[in-house]
Amino acid sequence: MKLSVNPNDKTPIYRQLYEQIASQVLAGALAPGTPLPPIRTVSKELGVSMITVRGAWEMLERDGFLVTRAGSGCFVAPINERHRQNKVDERLSSAVDALVSDAKALGVTEETLLELIRSRY
Repeated sequence: MKLSVNPNDKTPIYRQLYEQIASQVLAGALAPGTPLPPIRTVSKELGVSMITVRGAWEMLERDGFLVTRAGSGCFVAPINERHRQNKVDERLSSAVDALVSDAKALGVTEETLLELIRSRY
């Protein structure tokens, strides 16, 4: 599992970590049962606080992406297809909402916006 952070990004570091892992889980790149590296290891490798990494791991667990096994660590949780699709829809909805809002503000027609999306897909 490859993780990186951008301290210059306006997105908080814990959120950057959350998004990267959640995306990998949703895409199937991290299979259920895959162990996550220890918080201390990630903290050292990325040069961030253990509290920051712990916060990301706790959010991931709260949202059903991870499970913690006492004495063993954190692992990718099994996610049923309905839950996975709901999470994908949630993530894409906010991006689409922002895109549509920007397009409307710029006077871009629906047809032009769809054409732009198709050309990049």
